[in-house]
Amino acid sequence: MPRNQNTAAQRAREAQRKTGGKYTALLREATADGPPKAFPFRSLLAECSTLPEVHVDWGYNDPEDDGSFPGPVMFESALLGGPVPCGPVLALAGALSGLELRGDVHVEANNPLGEAIVSCAGRRFQLVLNQDLLYELCQGAGCPRQPIDDFFIPYCTDHLPECPAEKLIDMAGNWGLDRRDAFEDRPGETQAGPQGDHLVRAAVAQGAFTKVAAALIGYCFTDSELIEDVHGRGEEAMAVRHGIERERLRLTTVANKEGYRIRSSVDVSCVVCGDALTRGLDVWPVPPQFCSAACAPPRPPAWESLPDPWVTKTNPII
Repeated sequence: MPRNQNTAAQRAREAQRKTGGKYTALLREATADGPPKAFPFRSLLAECSTLPEVHVDWGYNDPEDDGSFPGPVMFESALLGGPVPCGPVLALAGALSGLELRGDVHVEANNPLGEAIVSCAGRRFQLVLNQDLLYELCQGAGCPRQPIDDFFIPYCTDHLPECPAEKLIDMAGNWGLDRRDAFEDRPGETQAGPQGDHLVRAAVAQGAFTKVAAALIGYCFTDSELIEDVHGRGEEAMAVRHGIERERLRLTTVANKEGYRIRSSVDVSCVVCGDALTRGLDVWPVPPQFCSAACAPPRPPAWESLPDPWVTKTNPII
């Protein structure tokens, strides 16, 4: 670290010596102006790998603390404005390894000795600054929740239904390929699992169940026209065909439960024209709260304060 670098941690320690105040509170005051809002990821990794270990004053004296649990190895980061454990930074490097250290880190929030929320390459992470912990967060703006799946379904259950149908279909295909690999030794038992169920529920809310279910089943299993070519003509091929029909029925059941849950909240009448809503016929070609595609306008972005027919008469649908 450059000799003349006056970090937030140094300023907090100096203030503690002068005033006797609590270190953690003084550190937050010292970072009131905030660290840089964006910086190259390689710069953070360089800090982690080159700066010396620092001792952290946690702001209390525990007479029973015998030093058996010294806490994580920390370095003093000028970029994040205080002590940072090495573990989360190294874990972040692993998560972003495909970037080859390129790309900027954008700081959404930073609570010294608490947590930092950062984003990079369209992914969001929580760095726990008093433990060696890193969590990937939902890609929904400002969302503090973890995603359904860190890599394949990077949204929480609240934000997944807000994704456009095209993105849901893409996620369904990627998740299906992952499931196919996971069940490689027993292809007839492949299931989309709870994660696939979340995709189906989100698809029902978008009127895209048929396409999302087709992507899940098509990628979880072999294409139905190629089953014999891939699995032969024996028991394995029969098991795969049975698995396809079983999973199609299971996903349809999940979709119908979600469709009728949404529909029951709108008094069985279209939220736009008021006409009676007919049965979904197991495919839900339009979102359940509308009677037809003509009554289902494109959903406005969440940040637009427009009248939103996607909201029920009493409660939000999602």
